Amino acid sequence: MMNKIILALFSIVILSSVACDSDYQLDDIASQSDARVLMASIDVRDVPYDSQRTFYDHSAKAIRIDILPGMDWTTFTVFVTPTLYSTMTPYGGFEQDWSSGSKSYTVTSGDGSVSNTYTVNIVEVTAF
Repeated sequence: MMNKIILALFSIVILSSVACDSDYQLDDIASQSDARVLMASIDVRDVPYDSQRTFYDHSAKAIRIDILPGMDWTTFTVFVTPTLYSTMTPYGGFEQDWSSGSKSYTVTSGDGSVSNTYTVNIVEVTAF
């Protein structure tokens, strides 16, 4: 028990010293020239969270959302979140017909220098 307390205190001291170190800097998490999709998921009212899995391939500009069988393909609401400062067309978060299984979203960087078109595919799988 005493070893666990000492380990916990030691961890807090180490983490505090790293977090307060003036030389410690985070990389930029967003820039005006970034145009990527950060997240995509189906509204949990349409497909429960534990019935979907999302896979990202940024080099191919492809996102695959696997869902378990038995879902109605015509009324999904898919949320697609682009990087900070960027814009996206069409907007995500609205009910759309997904019977074709895929849609394209174009993300344009905040400074307009980069534009990427991502294809979001919804795939029915038998199991995860």
